[in-house]
Amino acid sequence: MTFCCKGICEGIKADSIPNISRYQSGQKRCSLCAIFLDTSDLGCPCCGARLRTKSRNRRMYEE
Repeated sequence: MTFCCKGICEGIKADSIPNISRYQSGQKRCSLCAIFLDTSDLGCPCCGARLRTKSRNRRMYEE
């Protein structure tokens, strides 16, 4: 099964929150669409790919 961005994610992407990590505020990232979403689902509603819930940068968790 292949995943492709259908473009509907532009209307549902989450707003940025100042002074806090997006992951700490509960937002998830779709690596394929390259956007952050504010959803409780495990998959992207646009392309169906699995959403990332943790940063790839370990320094964020060491603070």
